[in-house]
Amino acid sequence: MTLKPDEDGASSLALPTTEDGFRDLWEGLGNLERSIVPPRKFRVVLFGSARVPKADPVYAEYKALGFEVGRHRIGGVTGGGPSLMEAFNEGVLEGWASLGEGRAFSHGVCIEQINRDEPPNHFLKQSYRHKHVLTRLHQFVRLGYWGVILMAEKGGYGSDLEKAVTHQLLQFGQMQARLVGIGPMWQERKAWEKRWMVDRDLASQDDGDLMECVPKAMDALPIILEAHAQYKAMKAAG
Repeated sequence: MTLKPDEDGASSLALPTTEDGFRDLWEGLGNLERSIVPPRKFRVVLFGSARVPKADPVYAEYKALGFEVGRHRIGGVTGGGPSLMEAFNEGVLEGWASLGEGRAFSHGVCIEQINRDEPPNHFLKQSYRHKHVLTRLHQFVRLGYWGVILMAEKGGYGSDLEKAVTHQLLQFGQMQARLVGIGPMWQERKAWEKRWMVDRDLASQDDGDLMECVPKAMDALPIILEAHAQYKAMKAAG
């Protein structure tokens, strides 16, 4: 609150506006983000469509990939919804269960949607609920900061937004993850970026290469395991 002179020169109490409050909030959050690095936890974050039916062969591919992730004692994160997210979460749980340890790390960062009823899937050990896309994106970044970000071969506008945010954070050095695009959709997207950004000097070749591309879901597993080994070596070194 501040004292503000009125038309007669007298001072009156001026309450902050909504925009003043938000500006102070964002500045405070920025300071907090700079001072608190996300905990060192390696996780695989999958971004993918909520509209792929279970009968689609791709569903089984992402469940199989999730199983391998869990079997290697790696946590999995999705948007917590149906379809490819559900497939991956289910696979992660089954992979952890195969170890017989009673542990499992399967996260869902869920969004409360106004256009369709989409409850969290049933394969989450930990779920988070967000009303706003931007706060949800922030949590994805913190959960996947040290891990691998997977772009499923079938994704809509949400996946496109999540890829763009992740890509720029990597470009700015504000994440330590690896970004992997699966299938022709992301291969074509990378080619488009080269044509319209890299080749026009609007981005460097290194920026364009931040997203690695593989043909199928299981082709991402060697990258995940390599990144996990590098993470464990970094953590051991302190």
